[in-house]
Amino acid sequence: MNPGNQPPDNTDFPEGKPEPSGEGDGTDTRYIKGTESVNKFGNGSEYTEPVEAVVESAADVDSVTPPADPAKKRGLLERCYRSAVAEIVVLVLLAFTLAMTTKTYVVEAYEIKGRSMVPTFDDGQRVVVLKLFSDIQRGDIVIFSSQDDPGKDLIKRVIALPGERIQIRKGIVRINGKVLKEGYLEDKDYGLYDAEIDEEVRLGQIYVLGDNRDDSHDSRRFGSVSGESLKGKVVVRWWPFHEVKTF
Repeated sequence: MNPGNQPPDNTDFPEGKPEPSGEGDGTDTRYIKGTESVNKFGNGSEYTEPVEAVVESAADVDSVTPPADPAKKRGLLERCYRSAVAEIVVLVLLAFTLAMTTKTYVVEAYEIKGRSMVPTFDDGQRVVVLKLFSDIQRGDIVIFSSQDDPGKDLIKRVIALPGERIQIRKGIVRINGKVLKEGYLEDKDYGLYDAEIDEEVRLGQIYVLGDNRDDSHDSRRFGSVSGESLKGKVVVRWWPFHEVKTF
């Protein structure tokens, strides 16, 4: 063998480079020795010369999940909120459309005028009235035509049913001699309409009163209401939205 073709003595690692670690902690950069055929002397002779390949440390190789972006969280919450609001609006619009398109047969929307039903209803609130019903119960809130003006509708609460005896004295209502509990009333004096009532409700009629007893024109003044004048009973208050309630 031609001595001129011997490889150089320094074939392990380049000067100044650390030796490979066999059991290191995985955080140091490692060098792996390999071979590559090169023409070192330009005379056609080849030998294998070690080459180096740099391997990234394990800490660099492992993938790291980035922390959640607060802006993305806020964006997700905002999208959920908008979705919930949109769903509520759609449901209300569908209910209102149903009330408007089927008003002749099933339901009808009404706006409250006046304060005769305070605190249950305030002026300007809106309700949906069911027009098809089998019977009326005590405590139902009904819409009916005024006896004084048939073109005007009134809203009152049913207090006494056909055949019952109603007595009113100093604001206290008795049905067939028993005191009627009325948790829907506000505590107040009944000076304006503190009339004494003692009568029997005729068959086919109902006795109605406003919840605002001191400011309500009701059966204490115009007598019992005929069932033929009833338009329907209130089933839901849909406006304002934050005071939606069923009855």
